[in-house]
Amino acid sequence: MAENTLTLYSDITPREVKWIWYPYIPAGKITILQGDPGDGKSTMMMHLIAEISKGGNLPDGREIGRPHRVIYQCSEDGVRDTIRPRLERCGADLSNIAFIDEEVHTGLTLDDERIREAIVQFRPWLVVMDPIQSYVENVSDLIMATNARRLMKRISLWASAYGCAIILVGHLNKNERSKGLYRGLGSIDVAAAARSILHIERIGDERIVRQIKNNLAPAGKDFGFLITRDTGFQWIETGINDEPDDDELMDGLRDISHNKHELTAMLLMDLLDEGEASASDVKDLIAQYCISDKTLQEVKSFLGIKSIRRNGKWYWQAPGSPGKGEKRWKKS
Repeated sequence: MAENTLTLYSDITPREVKWIWYPYIPAGKITILQGDPGDGKSTMMMHLIAEISKGGNLPDGREIGRPHRVIYQCSEDGVRDTIRPRLERCGADLSNIAFIDEEVHTGLTLDDERIREAIVQFRPWLVVMDPIQSYVENVSDLIMATNARRLMKRISLWASAYGCAIILVGHLNKNERSKGLYRGLGSIDVAAAARSILHIERIGDERIVRQIKNNLAPAGKDFGFLITRDTGFQWIETGINDEPDDDELMDGLRDISHNKHELTAMLLMDLLDEGEASASDVKDLIAQYCISDKTLQEVKSFLGIKSIRRNGKWYWQAPGSPGKGEKRWKKS
């Protein structure tokens, strides 16, 4: 083995996660904002970008402190007749917001070296790609697990290396029976690479934003915004429970393809559908499908499954599932 192949964890200096907006948008990480067309994803992002550009306030009222730079790359609206006027109406400091002119720099893709060079040059606090589907060269880059992992790994490294948050704005797929993590277009590996996923649901004029994934902190409370012709855009309090129940998680697992991680997710949620199960029962079931413990632990973390120790024995429990004394899965 080469002398410098290994690095000792004892040689690594630990550091805390920094946040653009706790606990929704971590700095140096990928966040996904997803919703149906017309649900106000771009409008919400422009209002947030405007506040960041001028050092204003976050939606929950917290002060940002000082102005920060933003790269906002949007392919669906005109720069001159739509994006700039909207940012101005939001009160943005346009001198702190930049973009790559796609009329000049054609063929821009999500992992394009020109994006990395722009980040190095401008040093933004936040980079927004809106929508993600417009910045992939081939559909397979999102759908095929290998391509999706390669793509997302490169973007993740850029975010980490340059300390900027990267938000990928995405449309939902047409399978309305699926919810949450599995409504986003592409492989589950796209969602797996994100540390935070925000999901917009429209109820009349109100838009409810729910955090359906958070790997770095407890999931944030639901928040929302209102878009009306009379009052325009307004942040609102929703008062809605932000914790997805087990039915929502199961709905999202019905129609996914069976790669190892997705198969593991489906098996776990079926197993825990009616309540907690012992860790030994979980591992016995998973072993029947030749699934590695590494894959099992990754999916467990991804789904937010908890380990609970009681009377000297470990149990696994899915978010929102019945606890002690409730109906449990038993071996057949």
